[in-house]
Amino acid sequence: MPHARSSNKNKYIAAILLLLLISMSAYAYLISTKAPTIETGTILVLPVQLATDNTDSQWNRYAAMDMLINKLNVSVSYPLLQTEDIINIISLIANDHLSQTVDIQQLMAVSGAGLVIESSITSANNQYQLAYTLHQQHHTKVGVINASSIEQALLTAANEITERINPQHNLQNNLQQNQHHKKTTTQYHSRLSEPLLFNAMTQLQLGDIKAAEQHLSKLIRSTPDNLVAIRLLASIQLQQQQYQQLNTTLIAAIDLATHQQDERELARLRLLLAQSYTETDRIEQALGVLTIAKTNAAKVKDWLTLGYISQLAGMINQRIGRNDEAREQFKKAIEYHQMMNYPIGQTQALNELAELEIIEFNYPQAYRYINRSYEQVAHRGLDDLEKTTFKLMTKIENKMQHR
Repeated sequence: MPHARSSNKNKYIAAILLLLLISMSAYAYLISTKAPTIETGTILVLPVQLATDNTDSQWNRYAAMDMLINKLNVSVSYPLLQTEDIINIISLIANDHLSQTVDIQQLMAVSGAGLVIESSITSANNQYQLAYTLHQQHHTKVGVINASSIEQALLTAANEITERINPQHNLQNNLQQNQHHKKTTTQYHSRLSEPLLFNAMTQLQLGDIKAAEQHLSKLIRSTPDNLVAIRLLASIQLQQQQYQQLNTTLIAAIDLATHQQDERELARLRLLLAQSYTETDRIEQALGVLTIAKTNAAKVKDWLTLGYISQLAGMINQRIGRNDEAREQFKKAIEYHQMMNYPIGQTQALNELAELEIIEFNYPQAYRYINRSYEQVAHRGLDDLEKTTFKLMTKIENKMQHR
């Protein structure tokens, strides 16, 4: 009898081990066949190509893109480039400034994006189809969505892409969010949907500042609360050194943004104001404004703007001889741009650091910074920065040779 019990016990253990082995094999198989998750990194949403019979002026490629960006609900591991930043990056690499097609690999290199979302909307018989492609360095994913409106197509796409980017996203929360969106976003209205603003942005891409200024002024007269339009007008006034008009525009815009509790716009408006103060030798005021702008940008995790705020703070401090503070600000700028994996900002800040070290005769350290900068330029194809970076490298090499 004891022998029979022992035999049964062994069979029982063997059965458990066999079951465990089968479970582990099944799990391994599922893991191996599961589609790879999206790697963490910056997300860049391209303008949405609209090939529809839609007559609603609310939608253009930038407004649709803006909605998609704003409705993606991704974690901090996936920082999102904002609409205007993306338009500026596309302008850097497009041979034709109005080109709607870009080289995805080149775009990923210049922007530092780990994921590029390309999408298009077509229509037939009052139905809309949105097709999207998620581009990564070594593979792509595609999806198709059918909906009764452009807005619903974009909203559904945003939810579906969120799930694909971040599979750990709680499904129940997502379902609740869908219901919330259906109730609250049927009247979604992007500031970029205004035809005059779309025209102004198009003219800016073409380099026709006067035409852009006319469109913006007309829009602001009819829609005085459009902060994007006001900020773009302020950028033109800064470019044309119209400082008195610029300060009037910005002070009013900052009041409006404060009322609207728009931290992102407050950060960018104050960055422009600090640039204006810097160019008119109001240095301490500029630094004070930048301090507030940092707080605004940090609240919405606008790392790109934080990078540019730190760069300007570094340049101002260097200008007034506070080199240690300048060095710290340039290093912070690099850190912020690294959070977005943004090579252009990193290169600019590294060049500023190299220039600072030249002033203090720290040529070996300057050379280390310029080498890091040139590595970004060479590997990323940053043609606009290559000449200035190489010139600075040559200057440092000459200084080192003649010590």
